[in-house]
Amino acid sequence: MKRFFWLGGAALFILLLLSGCGGNNPEFPPVHSQIDVEGKVVDSVTGQGLAGAEVMLRDFPNRLDLTADDGSFFLPLVPSGRQVFIVSLYGYQKKSEAFQIPASGIWRVEIELDPLLGKLVGYVYDSEGQAVAGATVTVDGKYTTTTSTDGQFSFSQLPTGSYIITVEKEGFVPSSGEVKIEPPAITFLEITLSLPGGS
Repeated sequence: MKRFFWLGGAALFILLLLSGCGGNNPEFPPVHSQIDVEGKVVDSVTGQGLAGAEVMLRDFPNRLDLTADDGSFFLPLVPSGRQVFIVSLYGYQKKSEAFQIPASGIWRVEIELDPLLGKLVGYVYDSEGQAVAGATVTVDGKYTTTTSTDGQFSFSQLPTGSYIITVEKEGFVPSSGEVKIEPPAITFLEITLSLPGGS
């Protein structure tokens, strides 16, 4: 009789365990749908696409891509819901931005990066070491200024990178060369203008 009761108890326990798997138990968290994300990373100043930027999901670091020459990227199987994108590129401020990813379709996004800015300060002299005032200084053909009475010039808020700087002054041979801007340091430059004939 005891053996029969024990078997009945075991059977009852199994039945109760199985019945516990029904609707009365707390539900497992729903599985998020996954979609493909197409995007582009651009310069916030120029609007141009940025190549070589790393785009990664904060909570899913295996979802990452490097942007192509036009700034485009592709992330497959991104879970729907709120996702934080982390974008980094040399010469630009690292950015974290949250987006609400839909449950279906292909989602497209454009992310802007702010360039790191530096400052260029320089002096223009003649071959005898005298300051040259009124010389025109041009950077990459886009930024222009004129030297002061002590030959000084400056450019602030230049994005990180290499530039061609040209200095011109009537009566002197024009001078040009490359300068590299690396913020947050100030880049200093001295330029000597020569007279025609090398004097």
